[in-house]
Amino acid sequence: MTARIRVAFIHDSYPEYRRPLFARLMERYDLRCFFLNENPAELPPRSESVRAWRIPEMSDFIVAPSLAGRLWAAHRRESFDVVCCPEPASFSALAAGRFARRIGRPYVVFSGEWYPARHPRRALTFGLERDLVRGAACCLAYGTRVRERLERMGVDSGRILVTGNASPYAFSPAPMEDIVAIRREWSIGDKPVVLFLGRLMSFKAPDVLVKAFSLLHRETAAFLLIAGSGPLREELAGQARRLGLDDVRITGREVRGAAEKNLLYSLARVFVLPSRRGRTAEPWGLVINEAASAALPIVTTDGVGAAGDLIRDGDTGRVVPSGDPRAMASAILGFLQAPDTARACGERARGQAARFTIERMADAFGAAFERAAGGGR
Repeated sequence: MTARIRVAFIHDSYPEYRRPLFARLMERYDLRCFFLNENPAELPPRSESVRAWRIPEMSDFIVAPSLAGRLWAAHRRESFDVVCCPEPASFSALAAGRFARRIGRPYVVFSGEWYPARHPRRALTFGLERDLVRGAACCLAYGTRVRERLERMGVDSGRILVTGNASPYAFSPAPMEDIVAIRREWSIGDKPVVLFLGRLMSFKAPDVLVKAFSLLHRETAAFLLIAGSGPLREELAGQARRLGLDDVRITGREVRGAAEKNLLYSLARVFVLPSRRGRTAEPWGLVINEAASAALPIVTTDGVGAAGDLIRDGDTGRVVPSGDPRAMASAILGFLQAPDTARACGERARGQAARFTIERMADAFGAAFERAAGGGR
């Protein structure tokens, strides 16, 4: 019976890591999906790509003028029971919520934002965002911090379901010969590797990690591996040179595929996600799920959405104040100097990460759809 619930599912993108979730939901419900600026040939069945434009003066706001019309046309062909809106700060969520109200259907809102982006236009749209979430039949939140923000916006806690956040990646150890070869190629030797994996962008704060490593390097021998691409590559390389750091490698290219990730996580002794709060913040940090699946001890900051849910300070990892290189260096050093503690912490992180699954997310979405539709029809 639940498979008959017809859902208009609006999402701004169709990223690789979300595709298993869409597939699970399509198995259970009659989904009609609407994505922005995606290649139609790569989309799942019963999906549409809607043309959208980014407003330069509102760089985080992507406008899709034809979205409402496409929703109306699809609804006339086969009426929807529920509308699922993306992040409430987005144009598409506001448009979808308005559409749901016009056709008299309940809607669900999915949010990962616990720290609102610092942009002048948010002062203009906040009232609309607040009205959207307050009017939702159900709100879906990545984790505790998102739930708390929704409650502050006036959403009753009984209408909030926590989905967690999940990555389809699962760690598998790399062949030892590959590990030995890359240690030789990158002149790592037998030094323990401190790993960062991600985009080299300001809010990811790799510069704070380089500073922390310079402090750590005074205490013990180690190697810092920064894997990823982005606009800060040259700046980070210059920072490392100014600090006199030789044991640093910045790959400068995007990490692609499970095999490459397996090798990087197999190399690492400690994983660090140093993200800071600024104009924006890390909504969750799926790379932490990946590193935890490798049972790595993890150091992250209070600027990361997964802190508190997946990574709990002193239990499944270390959570330090964002922008504090001394605290970060101390936490990394603690893991390097106490390998038994580090291993135990990594194992607990792996156990915690195993709770954050695609199935759990699909179950939460399903519960929201069914609640909104009155238990299915």
